Amino acid sequence: MRLWLVWVAFLSLPASAASIDSPSNLNAWLSHVAKATQQLTYDGTYIYQHDDSVEISHISHRRDNGSELTKLDALSGPPHAFVRVNDAVYCYIPDGNQVKVERHQYHKFFPAMLPASAATLTTLYTLKPLGHTYIADHDSFGISLIPRDDYRYGYALWADTATGLLLKLVKLDSKQQAVAQFTFTQVDIGQAPARQQFQSGFADKKPVTVPSREVQVQTHWRIGKLPDGFYLAMETQRDLPGKPQDIIHQVYTDGLATVSLFIEPLDQLGSNPPRGLSSQGMMSLYARPVGIYQVTALGEVPAATLMMMADNLNLESSK
Repeated sequence: MRLWLVWVAFLSLPASAASIDSPSNLNAWLSHVAKATQQLTYDGTYIYQHDDSVEISHISHRRDNGSELTKLDALSGPPHAFVRVNDAVYCYIPDGNQVKVERHQYHKFFPAMLPASAATLTTLYTLKPLGHTYIADHDSFGISLIPRDDYRYGYALWADTATGLLLKLVKLDSKQQAVAQFTFTQVDIGQAPARQQFQSGFADKKPVTVPSREVQVQTHWRIGKLPDGFYLAMETQRDLPGKPQDIIHQVYTDGLATVSLFIEPLDQLGSNPPRGLSSQGMMSLYARPVGIYQVTALGEVPAATLMMMADNLNLESSK
């Protein structure tokens, strides 16, 4: 079934469904969901549907002794795994008798998609109830997040009514049609593997640490005018094979929507670097020169968001 048909089915729920045991304060419910997803222990399998593709993953999460542990195993596509210990994220990719280990700087895993403080989202999105439904055998309550401006797309989410764990997240386009979604097909809440099980799962292979090509930095690249709610979440410098100079990577987010800006010298892009706007599905790209540099903005946001960011990016004086 196509995603938009599933979305229409949810919107067609009887009006009474939204009033049965519905949270009286949607803002408080959203904040509860954001905190629950980070604090709960859970173990389950979910699917990610996008662009006519389906990815299946198994995720385990626990929080104890002051530590937050997450393990994600890919069940479809090339084998790989992620292990997160607090803010440190490691990717494991098997290669013959070895397993490559690389540290990542910025990564979100479903269901931990909401910011720790969800209160800011209510100034950017209008919340509306979607009523109750069952997801992975759990009664869940749904909320739609409708953008208050034209600089972000909408979302719909459903969370377990008993615990607040996020069970389903749907990304909507400008016409409020579903274009991508994360959904648990099975999940045990309150249960997860023992702490010592949060390993890569490739113990039979020799680990080979891949030196990180990306390091956190603080540059003088600044955006003079940002869309409301967006802020700089991360800034790194990365070297790429075959390129003499490093690339600056900035990540901006409003807590849900994310935009990446890549900044590199024009002279290492050849005689005909990309220019202007292009898009595929919800993903848009906008490229333009800024002095002797090329700026590329990329994200699942409206084109106007990318253009505002890239057009207002400047290199400030270090003095």
